[in-house]
Amino acid sequence: MAQLSDDCFAFGGALLSVDDALARIEERITRVVDIATTPLGCARGRVLARDVVSSMNLPPHANSAVDGYAFAHADLVPGAETVLPVSGRAAAGHPLGQPAQRGAAVRIFTGAPMPDGTDTVMMQEDCVVEGGRVHLKPGIRKGANRRHAGEDVAEGAVALAAGRRLAPADL
Repeated sequence: MAQLSDDCFAFGGALLSVDDALARIEERITRVVDIATTPLGCARGRVLARDVVSSMNLPPHANSAVDGYAFAHADLVPGAETVLPVSGRAAAGHPLGQPAQRGAAVRIFTGAPMPDGTDTVMMQEDCVVEGGRVHLKPGIRKGANRRHAGEDVAEGAVALAAGRRLAPADL
C-alpha cells in the first residue's frame, strides 16, 4: 500500500532507538550540578533548586477588594434598601483600629483591612451617601468584595515550585 504525500501518519525515515534518542538529548542539555544562592536582582532566568514556601498569608489579613462601604450582612433588610449610618473610615495602612459599630457601615478603600464586625463590602458606585448615612441596594451576597487572608498564597504553602525558571513576575 502506497503512502500519500498528504498522509499525516506518513514517515519514510528510520526510527531512532531509545539509546540514540537519549544520547541526542544528552548532547543538547546542560546539567545542573551546583546549587547557588543568588541575589534577588540577579535571579531572573535562574531555576529554583527548592520550593519557595510562604512564611505568611498573602494577603496578610482580610481586606476590601474595592472602594466602598463595609458592613455586617446580617444588618441588611432582606429584599429592601437598607440605610446605615457611616461610623468610620478604613484605608490601606490606616485600619479602623476598633470593631465596627453594630448596625453601621464603615467607609473603606481597596486593600484596607476589614474591620471586625464587617463581612461584606458594597462598591461605592452602587451606594448613595446623604447626611452621613449610606443607602445600600438589596441583593448583595454575604462576603461580596471581601478578600480573605491567604487567598492568594497561604502561610506554609508552596509559592514557587522547585524547577521553575524565574520570570520578572516571580521576583
